[in-house]
Amino acid sequence: MVAAMKKALVSARILAVCLIAAGCTDNDWNRMLNYGGMGEEAAPVTAVQPPAAEAQAAAAPTAPAEPANADFCRNVAAQDATRNGFDQATQQKVFQRSFAQCVAIYTR
Repeated sequence: MVAAMKKALVSARILAVCLIAAGCTDNDWNRMLNYGGMGEEAAPVTAVQPPAAEAQAAAAPTAPAEPANADFCRNVAAQDATRNGFDQATQQKVFQRSFAQCVAIYTR
C-alpha cells in the first residue's frame, strides 16, 4: 500500500508542476526573456549627441543647472533614439522628447 501511495504522490507532483508551467502565457515568457537579459540580441548602441542648440544652451552660464538624474535620462533618451533605426533628424527629435519626458517624470 505504501508503494501505491508513493506512486500517486509522484504523479500528483508532476501534474502540479505541469499545471503551473501551463499557466504562464507567452507574454509572460517574452517579458521574462526580454527584461531578464535573454531576449533578442540588442544592436550596438551608438551615442546620440544632443543637437548643437541644446549643447550651446547647456554651455551658457545663464542655463539652469541640470537635474541630478540628467545622466540617466540622457542614456534613456539615447537608447530610445537609436533602438528603432530612425534617421538622424528623427533621432534628434526622439532624443529631445524622451529626455524631456524623463526629466519631467523623475523630478516630480
